[in-house]
Amino acid sequence: MKILVSNLGSTSFKYKVFAMPEEVVLARGGMDRIGGQGSVHTFQIGGADEVEQAVDLPDHASAIDEALVRLAEGGVLGVVEELNAVGFKAVHARAISGVVELDEDVVGRMEDFYPLAPAHNPAYVAAIRQFARVAPKARRVGCFETAFHGAMPQRRKMYAVPYAWYEQYGIQRYGFHGASHRYAAEKVVELVGRADLKHVNMHLGGSSSLCAVKDGVSQGASHGLSPQGGLATWIRTRWIW
Repeated sequence: MKILVSNLGSTSFKYKVFAMPEEVVLARGGMDRIGGQGSVHTFQIGGADEVEQAVDLPDHASAIDEALVRLAEGGVLGVVEELNAVGFKAVHARAISGVVELDEDVVGRMEDFYPLAPAHNPAYVAAIRQFARVAPKARRVGCFETAFHGAMPQRRKMYAVPYAWYEQYGIQRYGFHGASHRYAAEKVVELVGRADLKHVNMHLGGSSSLCAVKDGVSQGASHGLSPQGGLATWIRTRWIW
């Protein structure tokens, strides 16, 4: 079985292709500056040397097409039908969380949340639909970033707004960067040698967030209703009141 795992940003697309269940990496690559000038595709097929190539990428669909061409040329995919599944990091679809199959209902919910995740959901939906077109037999699966924060105490999810807003519109603190914060929480336990810990995770980069963790469970996150909130970074101004 061959699985492609993707990680998209508003102007980027990174991927790895795995042979499963052996968990062998067959290829990896990444593209930046999608939709702008000077796009570059950096990729590696198997154990070969890494290649860096200038490409024209007007949108995420063209980035996916570019990746599939290189995978075919490198012998990773003889035909696109050899691709059994595509995995996506996903961000926001209100109550939909965890690992789910990306059917039209889920994708439609992601579209509904464009205003709350403008730097993420449009790019993800474009990529999901492009893979549906070029590899219709491959299953599409999303891992939502909100999952790690699902066990956050309910009182810490709530805002000081009418409770009906939470019930009717889902106005609450969701928290994001869940995969990163879960990994950090598990790694701290491994390094310290005990699980009964209180600590703060820091996810730092172009997109940054903090997460309070107790006994491996999220207790609070700097991100709230939208990944555009929280810490002020790059295109995120924090909340403007």
